[in-house]
This record gives sequence, structure tokens and C-alpha cells, in this order.
Amino acid sequence: MQSRGSLRVLSLNLQQGRPRDHFARGLSQIAALRPDVVLLQEADRGVLTSRCVDHTTQVARACGLEYSQFLPGRSTWATVLPLVRPRPTRPGERGTGVGIASRYPATWHHHHLTTSRPLPRMRNMHVDMDQPRQVLAGTLDVGGQRVTVASTHLSWHEGVGEDQLRQAEAFLHTLPGPWVLGGDFNQRENRSIWPSLVNGKTYPADRPRFQLDYIVASLEAEEASIERFAFSDHRGVFAAIALPA
Repeated sequence: MQSRGSLRVLSLNLQQGRPRDHFARGLSQIAALRPDVVLLQEADRGVLTSRCVDHTTQVARACGLEYSQFLPGRSTWATVLPLVRPRPTRPGERGTGVGIASRYPATWHHHHLTTSRPLPRMRNMHVDMDQPRQVLAGTLDVGGQRVTVASTHLSWHEGVGEDQLRQAEAFLHTLPGPWVLGGDFNQRENRSIWPSLVNGKTYPADRPRFQLDYIVASLEAEEASIERFAFSDHRGVFAAIALPA
């Protein structure tokens, strides 16, 4: 396939920027990769336990990326009061969720993923709350060519995450292609309709035993790597993705 250049994409579960005293060094490590797009999961915005920071904006500024968006998956109220059924969230609200930082102008889209399981629910005497899941997408203008990138964080429950992956893929097919989807899929093998551009163990970060984090795409990678950062219990997945001529 003839290429007109590449799109450098990093996907990373931030683990809410923990440990906090290592976050600044981790930002420098992310910036050193010179990403064009950073797809984030477990990013915070306005959450007290993270000192009300905006992780997506911090990553964007560190990397010199002009455009960014954030979509919370669980509100701070749903975290404190897990028996309250959380309402669908809107981009830019406070909470913990997914984010995208981009070098290129973007038109933003989002979709809330559903589950056949009741949410929240009780298991024995404990609350077993599978947090709300969502996909955030940006259709980028890359030198006049449109490319849709997206970030998601899927359920860890068997079968539910795969069903949500199908929903995310169907949603992306309503947007202009080609498509790049990154995130913490919570699956130990790639079950996407698109191939994984990065293959290798990503979790836990200190001694990875299996892969949970993916970049899948309808495009091919010119370069791919797994990156460890000063913070987070996940390793990041990085790909330089060839753009079609």
C-alpha cells in the first residue's frame, strides 16, 4: 500500500494519573514519542481524588496537541454513591472516562455503550458495579484527508466487553473512514473486526502477563511498540499508522 505519510497514535490507560508524583515525568515520556494522537482511558476531569485536574488537557499541552475532548464514563456521584443509576454523560463534564488529544482539527462524536447486565447490581453482599462504558471519536482533518480515531474502555465481564466492541465498531462505521480504535479492551486476545497493530503483553505494567490494551484499525502500521511510563498500571500501545495515498 502506497502511503502519503503516517499518523503517530498512542493509546494509554492513565489509571487516573497514579502515582501522582510520577505523572509529570510520565508526561515527558509521552511527549518524547511525538504522537499526533493520544487516546486515553481512565482519565479524570474535575475529580476530587485527582485534585480536580484535567488529564486530557494536561496530555495535550505536554505534547503540543491543539485539539482535545473528554467524555466521562462515570460521574463522581456514581463513584461515591454506587447504588445510584448514573445518567448518560456529556462531553466535557466532570468524572472519569476517555479522552482524545490531537494535532489535527477534529469533529467530535460519542456513543454510550449498553450491556445486557443490570447496572448497578449486587453480587452476594457486595456492590458489583460495572461502570458505564462509552466510545469517544474524532473525525480528523489530516491535510485534507479524513480519518476517524476513537478511544474506548470496555467491560471486563465475559461476553459483555465483546458485545460492546461490536457496538463501538458499528458506531464508527457511521462516521467517515478509515478508522482507528484504541483502548483498554479488557480482553486477552483481539476480538475486533480489525487487526491489532500492536501485539504483546501490556498488563500489569511492572511485569506484564497478558495484553489488555490495543490499537486496531482498517489501516496498516509502519511502526509499532509497547511503551512503559512512570505512572499507570498499564503499558501503552503505540503505532505509526500509514495513511493511504
